[in-house]
Amino acid sequence: MSDLAVPSWRPRQEKQAPSWRLLAVAGGLLGAVAVAGAVTWGLSRMGPRTVPVIEPDTRPLKVRPENPGGLIVPNQDQLVLEPPEKRRERELRRGQALLGTGPESPQLDLLRQQTAPPAPIEALPAPVPAAEPAPQPPAPLAAPQLPPPVAAAPATPAPVAAVAPRPVANGKALVQLGALVSEEAARAEWERLSKRVPELAGFQPKVTKLEREGQAPLYRLRTGGLADPAAAKALCEAVKAKGGACNPVGG
Repeated sequence: MSDLAVPSWRPRQEKQAPSWRLLAVAGGLLGAVAVAGAVTWGLSRMGPRTVPVIEPDTRPLKVRPENPGGLIVPNQDQLVLEPPEKRRERELRRGQALLGTGPESPQLDLLRQQTAPPAPIEALPAPVPAAEPAPQPPAPLAAPQLPPPVAAAPATPAPVAAVAPRPVANGKALVQLGALVSEEAARAEWERLSKRVPELAGFQPKVTKLEREGQAPLYRLRTGGLADPAAAKALCEAVKAKGGACNPVGG
């Protein structure tokens, strides 16, 4: 016999964990199955498909019921604005037509009148010619009535045309037609007034400078050579009548 002691118990064998190779193989199989399923689903979706067609509804929108029901309104066929007298008369005629009065009897008198021959036409007496009236003498002509004499109206003297003022020798009366900011403006104002006012045809403009303290100077537009202030006033009235400005100056 051997001197080695054999124990009466056996050591427990430890379970080995699955290796990584088995896990890789299982994962590959699952991936292949998933890819195959995805390919199959995609091919099924790519097959021929019918396009849906949208058509209108052929059913009517509104259908009138055979028995609408509800409240029955009387006198639906009557006019609203019809007078009551005409409505009652029409109702009476309608009731008589519906009731009837039996078979009609022929109207013999009316038939005899329609079938009777026409009455003979009696001869009319010949017309008697009317007597012509005797000629009457012509009436004497009345003397024509002359209108009463009209008194002659007194002759009205014709108005004497006003004589336009004119410049005279040694005349001292002046008129001022404006005060402007420059000599050129004063000359232009004279040109404008001389075209509008024909009474200024024989006059000459006079432009004088007026110095003012602390202000810009003014240029007075004047014309003169008139005999007296009355002539200056008459000339100003003529200028003002044409829309211009004018003031008599001196005398």
